[in-house]
Amino acid sequence: MKEINNFLPEKEFSDIKEFFTNSWMPWFYNKHQTKDLKEDSSFFNHKFVYNGEITSNLFHIVKPVVDKIKHSKLLSVRANLVLNRGKQTLSNFHVDWPTKHKVSIYYITTSNGFTLLDPKDKTKIKCEENKLVTFDGEILHAAASQTDEDQRIVLNINYI
Repeated sequence: MKEINNFLPEKEFSDIKEFFTNSWMPWFYNKHQTKDLKEDSSFFNHKFVYNGEITSNLFHIVKPVVDKIKHSKLLSVRANLVLNRGKQTLSNFHVDWPTKHKVSIYYITTSNGFTLLDPKDKTKIKCEENKLVTFDGEILHAAASQTDEDQRIVLNINYI
């Protein structure tokens, strides 16, 4: 696992954060965070890339992040929004993509939510804005919701 703080220059980061935290960002409701049989909490997302194809005319918003990540092929790029539920919940442990790949999570907001890697090791990654975390896509991970802020927003990038 690798963490990079202050991943983007301040101006690029503030433009991205401004877009994702305002009312013009189109979010789509999902009943569950994972496709696991065990149900977990709902969330909102926006798919920019799926199965290597750009699926959103707003891809240019996330391009500064994607361009800084060394990849030969994008599998998926998705923004995730979890609203404050008043209690901390944890998604199911999961992998994002069925093939060998890398995962980068770009944190757009800061909160007491976090990402948990490996259900045995339980490496905890703090949700700190403008930070990029990269890990092997075969590592099970889970998202913990926040109780201190209204929104937890991350960009989830899967690639080869």
